[in-house]
Amino acid sequence: MRLLLLAVLGACCLATCTVKAVGSEIPESSICVSLTTQRLPVSRIKTYTIKEGSVRAVIFITKRGLKICADPDARWVKSAVKSIKSKSNTRRSMIQTNPTGAQPSTHTAVTKS
Repeated sequence: MRLLLLAVLGACCLATCTVKAVGSEIPESSICVSLTTQRLPVSRIKTYTIKEGSVRAVIFITKRGLKICADPDARWVKSAVKSIKSKSNTRRSMIQTNPTGAQPSTHTAVTKS
């Protein structure tokens, strides 16, 4: 009797672990349920990502870390993406054009007259 009870209890534990593993898949963190129609100031946007799938969207990530989904075909969204892209390219080119060689010495020679 005890052996049967132990076997049933073991089977239940195994089933619980198996069901938990199957149902614990982590959904994607950037899923858009709805798209905003309100314009977002470009000065508040840090970066963006484009999502393809059942709901096409541009996900703007604000400087505060909020994720806002917008319609990629909207005129203001295209303008914002273009603006952010140009800022990113400008920063990248500034980093690449800075000299990486030897810096001029800040020490000056002092001579007595």
